Amino acid sequence: MESPPVTPELSRRIAVVDCGSNTFSMIIVDAHDQRWDVQFLMRHAVFLGQGGFKQASILPDRFAKGIDALRIMHQATVNYAVDEVRVVATSVLRDALNGKEFCAKAEEMTGWKMQIISGDEEAQWIHQGVSFTTTELQERHLIMDIGGGSLEFIVAEMGASDGISEILWKQSFDAGVARLEDFGKPEDPLSQKGAERYQPFLDYTLAPLQEALKKFAPTILVGSSGSFDTFLDLVNGGVEPAYVTPDCSEWGHPHAQVIDRKILEELHGLLMVSDLQKRLVMPGMAPPRARMMPLASLLIQHVLSWMPPNATVMRSAYALREGVLCDALDH
Repeated sequence: MESPPVTPELSRRIAVVDCGSNTFSMIIVDAHDQRWDVQFLMRHAVFLGQGGFKQASILPDRFAKGIDALRIMHQATVNYAVDEVRVVATSVLRDALNGKEFCAKAEEMTGWKMQIISGDEEAQWIHQGVSFTTTELQERHLIMDIGGGSLEFIVAEMGASDGISEILWKQSFDAGVARLEDFGKPEDPLSQKGAERYQPFLDYTLAPLQEALKKFAPTILVGSSGSFDTFLDLVNGGVEPAYVTPDCSEWGHPHAQVIDRKILEELHGLLMVSDLQKRLVMPGMAPPRARMMPLASLLIQHVLSWMPPNATVMRSAYALREGVLCDALDH
């Protein structure tokens, strides 16, 4: 396969691989300064932590699926003649007793050294990525990233003097959707009764978030990519794909998009009473995410219950991956 040419005015072709607890994703870009042109995107639903959170271990079938996904991504970087690859891993590989074994196998198969980042680093890079899409937000906002193993929250606002997004507070919590599923063993459909089983745990685990919301009083919830891509598609009835973002900044980065909160609440009610088969045929549903969407919706509504009734909900097309890309450009 012939490599696509690098655009003349852009000097580096960079790939960033995000090894999440549910999804492995990769972006390949031609980059210069703080601008980049996407050449290739790939996602693999590997569910690396599935069934292994209690034992703090990656199960054999998940281990193999993760390595297979990385081998496919490695071949794509060869095909695209990538100059530099950054590979980061999050919650599952932070916690798994065989996480180092997985990283060693990945390096053996691909030559890539995986960087296992802390929850604090994850939140930092999520903010860095999302901030490209929130340049028009003057209000204080809460960034929420729903992962499989963890949740990251960042309270941010635009600096008054320099116009750069500043972090006021951030924290990572071990309460991602795959972890909640593994420990809670919810029924399908989840039902309101099933959702109520999680309330005491969420109140206790996310108590520092509730205190931060009281202190900083953000008025906007910005969801970073992932599940929020699917929520945007579901709210739009699958008519307009989440990636269609004609409104962009001067650097070509898509502005965060509003998600109709009333429809989002109605969708939550529907997700509580719909089983997997019904969720799979919902217009706009991404099939790999269908199993986890009721828990993701539960988390969003739980957080919104601690925010003002008129708080705006938005979706950013960027997340950790773009933050790591920005870091690669800076260095």
